[in-house]
Amino acid sequence: MRRPPLARAAGVLAPALLLLTAGCGTAPAGTPPPPDADAAAPRPSTPAPERPDCPASGVRITEDGGDAAMGLRVLGLRLTNCGTEPYELHGYPAVAVLDEDGDPYPIKVLRGTGPITSDLEALDSEPEPLTVAPGEYATAALVWRNTVDDLSRPLANGERISVSPAEGLPAQRVPAVVDLGTTGTLGVGPWRAAGAAEEAEEADTP
Repeated sequence: MRRPPLARAAGVLAPALLLLTAGCGTAPAGTPPPPDADAAAPRPSTPAPERPDCPASGVRITEDGGDAAMGLRVLGLRLTNCGTEPYELHGYPAVAVLDEDGDPYPIKVLRGTGPITSDLEALDSEPEPLTVAPGEYATAALVWRNTVDDLSRPLANGERISVSPAEGLPAQRVPAVVDLGTTGTLGVGPWRAAGAAEEAEEADTP
């Protein structure tokens, strides 16, 4: 007995459909899933904030604020022990006022502020030996008058100063406006004990 045409066609297509169905099924066992693009991409790490470099001497000198009244100028200096060993101080900082080329002005630098003014006795005390522990600082003061009374002399107005802890030691350049006018005289107070540095307190903050 012969089968109808539809029956014969169904008999031929059935194996093919079975093969197609098997091909569209799940992946064979053991095939790894496609990688997650987001998970595979490297994530940049956030760098820790850097602290200013500590000079080889173990101390950093910076400006510590100032005051100007009636032509009298006062500028503070701060010496911070950013190293790991105690730092000994005794005496006065060595200071030079620099011109725009970085050369020192030919001025007179006095030890003490008395010749400039008698109103700042606290800044004109005798120097005492100091030991600045790591994380602590000492201060000193510069005093001058901004006076222009001799037009035959050039102005000595600088925007940077060179400061070393003492005569003969390595100096550091500090941005600071020192406008001596034509006086050409700068008074320097001694180093004095101050206390714990703000940056040391910040370092201890979790």
